[in-house]
Amino acid sequence: MNPIFLGVLGVGAVAAFVMVWMLKFQRFSAKPYYAMAFVALIWTLVVVGAEAASDDFECQFQLAVLAWLGNATVPVAWCFFVFGYVDNAAWVRKPKYYLVPLVVTISVFTFAATNQWHHLVYDEATRMLPGQDHVTYVHGPGFYAIIATMYSFVLATLWCLLRGFFRSEYSAWPLLGTLVAVTLTPLATNVAYITLGFTIFGLDPTAFMFIFAVIAFSSLLVMNKTLDMATVGPSILFDTMTEPVVLIDRTYNIVQMNTAAKRSGLHDGAGHLLNDVLKNIERSNVSAEVENLQIGERFYEPRIQEVASPLDPTSGILGWSVTFVDITDRMAISAALEKALEAADEANEGKDEFISVVSHEMRTPLTSLTGGLALALSDRFGDVSAPMKSLLEIAHRNGVRLSRLVDNILLAQKIDIGALPLDEKHVDLADLLDESLEENKMFASTRGVRFVTAKNDDSAIIVGDAFALRQIVDNLVSNAIKFSKENGVVEGALRIENGRARLSIKDSGRGIPDGMESQVFGHFEQVKNGGQSSTQGSGLGLHISKKLAQQMSGDVFYDSEVGVGSTFHVEFQLVDDADVEPAQLAG
Repeated sequence: MNPIFLGVLGVGAVAAFVMVWMLKFQRFSAKPYYAMAFVALIWTLVVVGAEAASDDFECQFQLAVLAWLGNATVPVAWCFFVFGYVDNAAWVRKPKYYLVPLVVTISVFTFAATNQWHHLVYDEATRMLPGQDHVTYVHGPGFYAIIATMYSFVLATLWCLLRGFFRSEYSAWPLLGTLVAVTLTPLATNVAYITLGFTIFGLDPTAFMFIFAVIAFSSLLVMNKTLDMATVGPSILFDTMTEPVVLIDRTYNIVQMNTAAKRSGLHDGAGHLLNDVLKNIERSNVSAEVENLQIGERFYEPRIQEVASPLDPTSGILGWSVTFVDITDRMAISAALEKALEAADEANEGKDEFISVVSHEMRTPLTSLTGGLALALSDRFGDVSAPMKSLLEIAHRNGVRLSRLVDNILLAQKIDIGALPLDEKHVDLADLLDESLEENKMFASTRGVRFVTAKNDDSAIIVGDAFALRQIVDNLVSNAIKFSKENGVVEGALRIENGRARLSIKDSGRGIPDGMESQVFGHFEQVKNGGQSSTQGSGLGLHISKKLAQQMSGDVFYDSEVGVGSTFHVEFQLVDDADVEPAQLAG
């Protein structure tokens, strides 16, 4: 077999392998046109190689005509590929433009295949001269018209590449330069072939030059990262970050810095870091602690990361990556918060002191006032007229309410600051419930409320302060009476489950909406539900009850359903039977 043909087949096989590999493993724009140009090149090479292996005029001539299938496709497909790859032109992806190379190729091939009738592509003088083994082609005007058409696509390709040079960054110039070389090399050899008769092994050199140029370009496409998102993306991210980022080599020189770092003044203008930054890097080598850095009016927190050497990742380093996080605003906010907290603490201390002073100052005159009113109502100093007695009773009730409010304020203050000592003695919750219900019967009768009790045990011994526990139960019972409907029912229950005693007080009121826990147990707050206004009171009872229960390792909580009523629970750990002594009763 002809060695030239074998060589051509070898080159074609390499080109086919490169094409298949690129199509399978590489992602880039206008890939179909790239494949189209490659297939056309391989076709041209094989046909030209077969032409070189033949010594018959008719065979060579027919192969030369068949070569136009590739010769006409390559410039058009390559032009569209460059526009799609470099310009990212949207029009090349439209289906109708895929027909352009096909239409051009069919037109050129048809024109060349019908040469025997018009002789416009190859003149009648085309023949194989005596002593020669290849055809001497004499080109007609049709041939030059085809060449001019092909060159128009080549010029469009060069125009696209030239425009790319003007708008691209310097990093893209090597890739654009390679594309220019791939386009110009076969053009130059084709011009030499047409005008000077330049051949390779007696063959048209255009296909050879173009196939080697495209293979070279394919290799560059694999290695070049100009259009690789995985490479370009991090590079752009690095340069557009708002935080200054500096890359430093082992000699403490700046290798690269992003735009934010260039504006920040982190270097001295000669490619060296400021001394404060160097100290932080040296400190990071021996400990994890680094100091914040002040540059002008801004404060930065250096975050230092070693860059390991690929040749020795375990011990060798190439340098450091330092990200400077601007903490100026964070420091200002922290300082403002600290100042606000200090002011709030001072205000809270002032408030507590004011409440304490006022409450203590009010207790003495209130005691005298309520005591005097009680004496006046006792008839010890003579009879009092009915109208006057009514006024005195109103004044006495309000005085008592005011005294209780003052006592509750002082008690809440002591609880909140942890200044209220409580006993730790055995107390029977069942007795506390009975006593509280008995003493609140008078109050309940004024509102037409009746009591119902339910116990699953006659006693429930817990550890706590009898007076504080009685205050908790009284608060829950009096609240249930106040918030129950007229002629309603208040149910007191005591249950023992899993070693814990739960005392429950259920009212027949309107209930509490969801999400109101902070108001129910808050300072000076009462829940308003529908048309029901909050009842008279300090709004401290439940707050004090919950705090007292928590101080005794218990808890106060509630269940409620709007329109049905609420059940408040107080729960404590039971005392083991072996430890039970005669319980202290509240009284």
